Formats: sequence, C-alpha cells, structure tokens
Amino acid sequence: MKTLHVLRHGQAVPEGEGLQDHERPLTERGQNEVRLSARHLAQRPRPPSLILSSSAARARATAEICLAALPVAAVLTIVDELYLAEPTRYLAELAAGADPHESVLVVGHNPGLEALVFVLSGRSEHLATACLVEIDLSISGWTKLSGATVAFGRLVDAFRPG
Repeated sequence: MKTLHVLRHGQAVPEGEGLQDHERPLTERGQNEVRLSARHLAQRPRPPSLILSSSAARARATAEICLAALPVAAVLTIVDELYLAEPTRYLAELAAGADPHESVLVVGHNPGLEALVFVLSGRSEHLATACLVEIDLSISGWTKLSGATVAFGRLVDAFRPG
C-alpha cells in the first residue's frame, strides 16, 4: 500500500504584473492557505517522506512550507517537467523516483492535478488553491504507476483550507 498526497499550489499573484507565469510567487493569503494545508498534512497517519514539486515559484514555495511543517524528515525534489504537467507526467515521475517511499506528496497545477486525482481514484475533485487530497493506492511499488490509465486508488481525504 502506498499513499499519494496531491496538493495544488497556494494562491499566487495575478498574471500580468510584470512576471512570467513560472515566476509568480504566493500571495500572503496563499501562504496562509498553504500553512493550513501543511498542518493538516502533518497530522495525517502517513505523512510524506518525499515531496515532488513543480519548479514554478508558487509550487516551490508551497512545497517548502509543507516540508517545514512535516513531523518526519522528508526529501524535496524540484522537477521542471511537473510545471503545468498532465497526469502521465506525474505518474512517470512517481514511477521513476518515488521508491522506496511509502508516502509521497506531489505539488503542482490544475488542470493536471485534478485529472491525476480522477485517473487514480475515479473521483472528480475540484482542487482550488492549496487544496489537498489523499489517495491510498493498492500497489507494492511506485513503478506500478507507469502507464496507469484506470482508477485503482481510494480517495480517503480531501482538505480545503478556509
């Protein structure tokens, strides 16, 4: 059994303020939302020991807030390919680099994260900023996710800050 936590980045400054999309930072509200989600994540029965995050500034900041809140030592890996990624990219990254971790957090963007939750659980969940979903996967290793196209996980928790 593996556990996947899926977290959409916190609220970022609006587009068009002189920044490229990739470099938009979290707003103060976004930071506060992420702190709430990070506290919730830290209290889960199986907190992540690995965080895979998009390289976008808002996702990196979200991941760093979560890393600081975790009760266990965790590894943060920034993955350029997760920026605006589709589910197949998330699955490939998990399959390639998540073993031997039992519980992993991915931090990224919509619509890819909502699609990932649907692919793995068969459930449609709206992920507003800083929303966190936990999925139990009945797999022995993350490599089993390579090429996954059907739901085989169970959505066990959905947290929405504020």
